[in-house]
Parts: sequence; structure tokens; C-alpha cells
Amino acid sequence: MPDDAQVAETVTAEHSTTAATTTTATEERSAVTTPSAPPAGEKPRDMTTVTWLMSQGKNEADALLEAVGMRDAPEGEATDLAQLIRRRLANVAASQDDHQHPHAPTVDDLEIQKSFLAHRFIGPLKTYERTFRAYSVLDNFLNLTSILAGVGASLAAALNAPMVYAIVLGLVVGALQSLSQWLKPSRRSTRRGLAAADMRTEAWAFLQGRDRYKGKDAATAWALFCDQIERVEDREQAEQDREAAEAGATKTAKSR
Repeated sequence: MPDDAQVAETVTAEHSTTAATTTTATEERSAVTTPSAPPAGEKPRDMTTVTWLMSQGKNEADALLEAVGMRDAPEGEATDLAQLIRRRLANVAASQDDHQHPHAPTVDDLEIQKSFLAHRFIGPLKTYERTFRAYSVLDNFLNLTSILAGVGASLAAALNAPMVYAIVLGLVVGALQSLSQWLKPSRRSTRRGLAAADMRTEAWAFLQGRDRYKGKDAATAWALFCDQIERVEDREQAEQDREAAEAGATKTAKSR
């Protein structure tokens, strides 16, 4: 029979094994139930993006702008204006008395405003500015080339040059004049330039609270701005449709 010392050692070993097993199980349960802390610089899962950015030291307006990806670097007047408008809208949203956690409603509003500025303001404004310059250059080229060709044809006739020179230069003048009448680069350049100027003027008036925006609250001013931008685009689209209809009518008349 085992003596008392051996029995005591066996009981002690069993207790040690049981305690170790209990400690291991407790550690495993803690590892399962206790979520690991996020790595440094990453947002915790139970915290909104805006709240986390504010905890990093950003003010509320900057946090709202960054949360919806509105912190683009300005490049040109169109993008610069859009960035200033975004900043104004974020400051207004951050200063609202009913602006409480969570920030989802305000972030959603800023997302909509961001999309409007990208697709209905920056895009069309840049298009108007590019086409204004392109049509202006084309108009100058057609006019200058037509004048030079006309002068060349007159000189060829006065100097008794071979008739082929006068004929070719005369055909060049006719072709350039026909192209100018078809494309109407002068009218299109003027119209696109006016549309771009109207959009820029409207944006500056919105930012500075002038003209129709004077004394208006933020929501009313933004609604007015959207209406005016859409009015400029609708006017330009109507002019394009009218020109297309005129071109189609002229082509039909010539084919008869």
C-alpha cells in the first residue's frame, strides 16, 4: 500500500493539473469574448468615422469633410470653388444645434452635395471652359486661314499665275467658310464662355452671400445655388438641341 507521503504527492499533482486546466480554459474564454484592440491608427469597429477622426484631434468640419472624401486638393478655379463650397457646407453642418451623434444624417447630406458638385458643377464648368477655348481657337484659325487664302487667290490672279493656284485657293476659301457656317465656332465659343462665367459668378455669390443669397439661411442658399446651376445647364442644353434641329433641317432642305 502507498504510504501517506505518496498519497499526498498524488493529490497535490491532481490539484495542480486541475488548476492549470481551469486557468487555460479561462484564458481561452477571455480570448474569445474579449475583442482585441485595433492596431494603432485604425478606427475601432464600434466608433463612427467622424467621431474617430475628432478623437484624433480634427475639428468637426474637417472630420465631416474627410469622412465623405471631400478633402481634394484644389486645382484650377472650378475645383477651388467646389472645395470652398464643400468647406462652407461642412461648417454649417457642424454648427447645427441638432447635430448630435451619430453623424450619419449629416454625412449622407454631404455625400449628396459632394456628388452634385462633382457631376453638375465641376464637370460641366470644366467642359464649358475647355470647349470655349477650343471653339475660340478654331474660329480664329478658320478666319485667318480663309483671309490668307483669299489674299493668295487675288495675288495669283493679279500676277497672272497659273490658273490652278487661284482655283485651289478659291476652293480652300469656300471650304473654310462652309465649315465655319456649319460649326459656328464663334457663336458656340461665346455661349460656352458665358455659361462658364455664369457658373463661376454664381459660386462666388453663394460663397460671399451676395445678390440672391444675401440674408438666406444655409438650406435656402444651397437650394437656390442648385437651381441656378441647373438653369445654366438647361439653357445650354436647349441651345445645343436648337442647333442640332437647325442642322438637321438644313441637311434635309439640301437633300431635296
